[in-house]
Amino acid sequence: MIKEALKQVLRDGKEHLRYLKYKNTLPNNPMHDDIYIVEFPKSGITWLQHILGNIELKLQNKNETITFYNHHKYLPDIHQLSNSHINRIFDRTFIKSHTEFNPYYYFVVYLVRNPFDVMVSYYNFMSHHGYEEDFEIFVQNTSYGISAWKRHINSWFYKKVKAQRIHLLKYENLISNTKEEVKSLYTNLGVDLSDNTLEHSIAQSELKFMQDSENHYRQYNPNYTMFFVGNTNKKDKSELLTPEIRKYIQDVAYDEIKFFYPELIK
Repeated sequence: MIKEALKQVLRDGKEHLRYLKYKNTLPNNPMHDDIYIVEFPKSGITWLQHILGNIELKLQNKNETITFYNHHKYLPDIHQLSNSHINRIFDRTFIKSHTEFNPYYYFVVYLVRNPFDVMVSYYNFMSHHGYEEDFEIFVQNTSYGISAWKRHINSWFYKKVKAQRIHLLKYENLISNTKEEVKSLYTNLGVDLSDNTLEHSIAQSELKFMQDSENHYRQYNPNYTMFFVGNTNKKDKSELLTPEIRKYIQDVAYDEIKFFYPELIK
């Protein structure tokens, strides 16, 4: 009896240490059925949040829309919570996360975007926040360059956690076939969405609506100077992605690109 009790104490201690490792990317009140929308930064998660939030509002017959101001109210960002409690408003709670693998995320929607476009978008974002090096140095940076993208995606798809459920969603497919991609996601969630709900929610999440919403927010917040949505004040892909940098990205992440985007291999 004493021996078994000691073994249980050791098991509990190991589990506690494991939990401490990941607790900063969990809310204070995690639930088994929380759904984590995970991406490497700048893979399209804000757009996806708008779509999902508008669907959930429609399903609950709420006369509201997701805006740039309120979207984290309905779909919280784990990195802004600081271990706070989540208010669960919908039947499904979607939580945004940029974190690498977390074994306590039981239900995951992993949004992937091709690394060439991600590097350009992330560079523009970081440049607005004070990053001063050129694009080539950015791509080579181990914290947020192509090796970071490779590490992030590998952490999720080379871990074997039997209890974990992952729905892979490609940003490019979401762009080209929004309705079917979102419907497929909800099929996995066990929800049969009507065409009316889908079409209404997608329309409420279009780029122009999101840009207008961000502009409205900017108008009433003098401290907000970003242009998060769209291409305003950003360097174009054709300007940044030289053949040499493209080759470097492909060389570093060749296996991952070949698996997820074989059509991009040159």
